[in-house]
Amino acid sequence: MKICDTYSHLNASEKINRKNNLMEELEEILTDNTITFGLNRPDEIKSNISKRFNHNGWADKIRVGNSRLTINYLKNKVGVCFQLGNVARTYADILKLAQLGKKNVIDIGVIVVPHKIESKKMGANYAQYDRLASEIKHFEDIIHTPILVIGLSN
Repeated sequence: MKICDTYSHLNASEKINRKNNLMEELEEILTDNTITFGLNRPDEIKSNISKRFNHNGWADKIRVGNSRLTINYLKNKVGVCFQLGNVARTYADILKLAQLGKKNVIDIGVIVVPHKIESKKMGANYAQYDRLASEIKHFEDIIHTPILVIGLSN
């Protein structure tokens, strides 16, 4: 698994690069040749990635306000949603990151999703990079939190 694409909404990429090597850390966490879409199930991938985030000091299961909603990881005011589920969940991720941005819990949001081919290997209607990036562009006037979309491939 490796990063193959990024989309930077509201200069998220530039902003994350100013945060103590966090982009390099994300690249290291998300690059793992032992994890393969199609061979590994989404639960296996999530478990492996979670261990990698936790090993690097990222907090996990961050609550959004007083709700039961959570994002996956947080460090230095960067919130990460790692989405390998149904495409509909990406909208919830955008809303959760936007809310945390509005409440000054995060400065930057990151949503990590598989690329189109890798998404199809997991099944129909899974989150995927091209669709998410184009939809964030479409709603750019109402999404005020910088969000970096990261696409993963084998």
